[in-house]
Amino acid sequence: MQNAHRRWTWLAVVLATVMIGTMAATTPAQSRSAARESLPAGDFETHLDGFAGVDGSRVALSRDGAGRNDSRAMVVRTPRAGRATTVSKHRFAGAHAAGTAYVVRVWVRAAGARQVALRVREIARGKPVQARTARVTAKAGSWTRLKVRVTTKKRDSALKLRIRAPHVPAGTKVLVDDLSLAPKGDAGTSEGTAGMLTNGCGRTARGIPSCGTYVGAAHGSNTDPSTLEQQLGDRLALRRTYFNSTGVAAAVRTAQADLAAGRLPWVSFKLPYSWTEMADGKGDAWATDLAQRLAAVGGPVWVAFHHEPEGDGDIQEWRRMQEHLAPLVRAAAPNVAFTVVMTGWNQFYGDAQYRLAEIWPRGVKVDVAGFDIYQQYGVTKSGSTTSKWTDFEQYYRAISTWSRSVGVDWALGETGVTDVAAEARPTAIADAVQLMENYGGIAYSYFDSALNSVAPWTLGTPAKRADFAHALAGSPSLK
Repeated sequence: MQNAHRRWTWLAVVLATVMIGTMAATTPAQSRSAARESLPAGDFETHLDGFAGVDGSRVALSRDGAGRNDSRAMVVRTPRAGRATTVSKHRFAGAHAAGTAYVVRVWVRAAGARQVALRVREIARGKPVQARTARVTAKAGSWTRLKVRVTTKKRDSALKLRIRAPHVPAGTKVLVDDLSLAPKGDAGTSEGTAGMLTNGCGRTARGIPSCGTYVGAAHGSNTDPSTLEQQLGDRLALRRTYFNSTGVAAAVRTAQADLAAGRLPWVSFKLPYSWTEMADGKGDAWATDLAQRLAAVGGPVWVAFHHEPEGDGDIQEWRRMQEHLAPLVRAAAPNVAFTVVMTGWNQFYGDAQYRLAEIWPRGVKVDVAGFDIYQQYGVTKSGSTTSKWTDFEQYYRAISTWSRSVGVDWALGETGVTDVAAEARPTAIADAVQLMENYGGIAYSYFDSALNSVAPWTLGTPAKRADFAHALAGSPSLK
């Protein structure tokens, strides 16, 4: 458990119109399929999804590399000072009933720091029904996600989306990318929605959220976090714990207690045999017993085996072990998410043998990729104190790009901030969480422990606890 390494520009863009026709002779499954197929592609790689400039604005596709993931994006340009506006001429079909929940997301970027607002209006028979608006403040030159959740009040209504920026200088370019409109609870998985979170979003049986970022922590030495939660004024959305191979019974009891308290358990295990022996099946009985016990706890659990493996042996045998255990555990426990946890630093900056292309499990389903990335500012080693800040956005950008390419959700399995860093940047934790959500990370777990630590990571100061409590207050949790 150690330790290597977000305008008020009112930007006008009516992004999409979702018009729904009655599909009288279709089955529910056919209706869902039709709705999904008719939603906007929104990647702006080869076409503009029917978008055109209005109010004098001009719309075009960007050059390669200008988009979020070194791809293309839509460019909205204002030839004169005022508003930048684009409207989609397409009518995206998708049958729905009253009470259908949608999540609308889009990413925007401009040269200057501005506030951006995304507005979603429901229209039925030409009349407004309701409107929902989300606003964020973004850093200059950074991609920022806007997200609106809306539940329809009318059957077969239309959703009209707008991003507005009426006060921008002449010639201003606004980049728009990765537009999506999807039913709430669509977590990008075929497993569907098994429950709801406190933020109104759905989750799978394995606890994968359709939107939002869990905020939680490891605490002490698998210590009950109730006292910490009293200090924070809120419960942890997620709790990270660690056990050796003989601690299965204790781990199950801990998971049950966490679920009863509304926390999502994320449990790491050391193994009873070597990586090679586990990969060859010697530990199957142990892993199956663990999975079967966790299948009976009454809620979702995340599991990892031998986290942070770098330097502990032949990394290819570790990869082979993960490939062997993933299908076994997931088949035996439909409520268990299989996670793989690495340091992060080694994957992007370390030895080539630890690159993701080399060690990521192949040919099997992994639910969550975990990274243990700490804020190194203020860490003292061998009498020298680090004065360079760890760039979390750089990490998030790289992880987000990679995770999309392999189709896996991602999270921080461990992270920490030194007392010195917290004093220098009192909102370092909350900022990292918000930035993480912007980049699509689904969980943030703080390492509130002094175990195996080279720096004071614990939430041991009022400033740190206040910062963490601020981040936790906006976190979704299990219902």
